[in-house]
Amino acid sequence: MAIKFVAYIDEAGDTGLENVKPCNVTNGATEWLVLSAFLVKIEDDHKCLSWVREIKSKFKNVRSEYLHYRDLIPAKKSIACSIINEKPCRFFVVVSNKKNIEGHRNEAAELVSGKGTAWLYWWLCRLLLERVTRFCDDRVPDAERGRSKVLFVFSKRGGLKYIDFVKYLQRLHKQSRLGRMHIDRGDLCWSVVDEEELLVLDGCERAGLQLSDLCSSAFFQALEQKNNIDPQYAKLFKPRMAFDKNGRILDFGIKTMPDLYRMQLSKEQREIFEFYGYSPNGW
Repeated sequence: MAIKFVAYIDEAGDTGLENVKPCNVTNGATEWLVLSAFLVKIEDDHKCLSWVREIKSKFKNVRSEYLHYRDLIPAKKSIACSIINEKPCRFFVVVSNKKNIEGHRNEAAELVSGKGTAWLYWWLCRLLLERVTRFCDDRVPDAERGRSKVLFVFSKRGGLKYIDFVKYLQRLHKQSRLGRMHIDRGDLCWSVVDEEELLVLDGCERAGLQLSDLCSSAFFQALEQKNNIDPQYAKLFKPRMAFDKNGRILDFGIKTMPDLYRMQLSKEQREIFEFYGYSPNGW
C-alpha cells in the first residue's frame, strides 16, 4: 500500500452544547463548529511549507513563523487565501450550526468517546472524511484501487483522544462490510482508508495544518455572529473547493448540519451559502 493523498484536518469553534450563542449571548459555546480538510497529492505535500513561506513573503511585517488566520489583519487574510487558491489542492468544510442540538447528549456515542461532546467532533469528522475519501477514490486508477491510501493529519485539539476516532473508524468499517450501518445516509470510500494512517500534530509542526486553518477560520468568520461576520475570505476559496461529479460544491465540498432550511439563519449568515449555490428561495 502507498500513501497517495494527504488530508490536513483543522477546526474553528468549539464542541460545547451548553448556552449555545444566539446573537444576544456574550458568554457561551460558539454557535458554529467548522471542520476543514486541506487535501494535496503526496507528490505536492513537500511544497506546503514553501507555499506558507510564499504567503508570508507578501506581508510587510512578519511576526511569527506560524501562519494563523486569527492573527492576520484583513489585507493579510486576503493575500493568504488568494495565494493558496492558486495551488494544486482542494478544500472541504463541514459546518455545524449547534442551536438545534443545544443541551443534547448522545449517550450511545459517549460509551465510545467518553462523557462530553467529543462525539460531535467525531461525527463531523465522519461527514468530512466521507467526502474526502469519495473525492480521492474517484481519482485512483483502477489498477491502483485498494493500494492507494489517504494519510489523515489532525491538528491537535485538547480534550480529544484520537485513539477513540481510530476505534470509531474501525467500527464503521466493520458495519460497512456487514451492511449494518446504523446511519446509512453516507459511508467512507474504504478503498482509500487505512485506519493506521493517522497523525496528530500541533499546527506549528506541519504547514498543511496551517493552510487548513485558513479555510476553517474563514468560514467561521463568515458565520459566527459574535465574530464580525465577513464572508469575503471564505468566498476566495471557491476555485479550490471540492466538487461532486456534477460540479456542485454545496453538499459536497461544503456540507451543512442540519439542512440549511432548518437553521433560521440571519441575512448575513445566508450570504456565504447563496454564494456557493443555495437558492434564496430555499430558506
